[in-house]
Amino acid sequence: MDPVLIGIFNVLAPVLATLGVATVPIGIIWILKHHQFRMKELEIEGQRLAGPSTHQLAAIEARLAAIEAALHLPEHNPLASRAAMLEGPATTQTQEQQSAVRER
Repeated sequence: MDPVLIGIFNVLAPVLATLGVATVPIGIIWILKHHQFRMKELEIEGQRLAGPSTHQLAAIEARLAAIEAALHLPEHNPLASRAAMLEGPATTQTQEQQSAVRER
């Protein structure tokens, strides 16, 4: 190596070492703060996208009712249709009396 380069390296070595040692804690602090900031951002975004609010659900229901009214569709009530499926066939009293007589 050239003696001039060796002299430059001898002068720059303490400066570069000091710079490297000083930047490590700054880098660690920056990474920690950046991570905290990013986690807060993600938490806020998660709360915002968590689900529809009651106001949004009410607006959706109102739009759905308007569409059904425009199409003249019957009101959708799944519980009533299920209850109708659970009922047995219509019987007359004479059939009930006959079955009672047969069982005796």
